[in-house]
Amino acid sequence: MSPQRIQRKRSKGWRMPEGAVYVGRPGRWGNPFRVPFKYRWADDQPCPYPGPARETQGEWEQLERCETLHHAVFWYEAWITRMVPTIAQDAVTYLAGRDLACWCPLDQPCHGDVLLRIANEATA
Repeated sequence: MSPQRIQRKRSKGWRMPEGAVYVGRPGRWGNPFRVPFKYRWADDQPCPYPGPARETQGEWEQLERCETLHHAVFWYEAWITRMVPTIAQDAVTYLAGRDLACWCPLDQPCHGDVLLRIANEATA
């Protein structure tokens, strides 16, 4: 059976399956891009430490809005593959073949899907 993303729950009696890895916030695998926030970009790449952009001389400079979950997931993938590739490399080492748990509903975009793909492409 292929590794899959699991939605973490707070319901009574729910337990994370054995061997699954939590990839939500906080933590090494968590997606730092939140909806809706504004983020600075430098040289067409997301900043390594996301946070609300600052106003520069009365204008928002090199600014993008993270409006949807699709944006947050897209930015996360760009961030771990371009800005901090060690996370992508570590995903292959530590997450390959394992189920990943996050709070995101299974029918919505999630950075856990990015981690699953990156971790398991290399081992396929």
